[in-house]
Amino acid sequence: MLKIAVTGAPSTGKHQLASDLDRALKDASRDAQVAVTDPSVPSGGAAGHTDHARYGLTLLCGLESAEAARQAADQSIRSALAAAGTAYCVLYGSAPQRLEQALGAVERLLPGSPLRKQAQAGRSKAWVWVCDKCSDPVCEHRLLSDLLAQRAAY
Repeated sequence: MLKIAVTGAPSTGKHQLASDLDRALKDASRDAQVAVTDPSVPSGGAAGHTDHARYGLTLLCGLESAEAARQAADQSIRSALAAAGTAYCVLYGSAPQRLEQALGAVERLLPGSPLRKQAQAGRSKAWVWVCDKCSDPVCEHRLLSDLLAQRAAY
């Protein structure tokens, strides 16, 4: 059974994503367990690393706003995951977009039929401008994540 951890700063939609992902996996008869975690909260003296290591996939709900309190929480979570050596996928966008990204990550780990709705063949997305002179690491990470997600979709 694949254990999936969903984490993120407050108000990033992690509980909604976990619920939607759990429902989608059950509907597809996939053997997986989804839980909301917080690796930055101390658990038994460590930063939750021992408990978090039990998961085969960690999904981090990325920030959609530049609110200072959320940025601090997000950075704390990323630091805890990095300190534990835990690999994670960052998800951005609306709730349906995040669910599609999460299902794509699960598809790579669980064999079987595709979980995501397949895009219509020959249909292309509208081009979206991305600043090529931006040095903001969060922006660059989002750009890279989007490009990798597009590559995985094809």
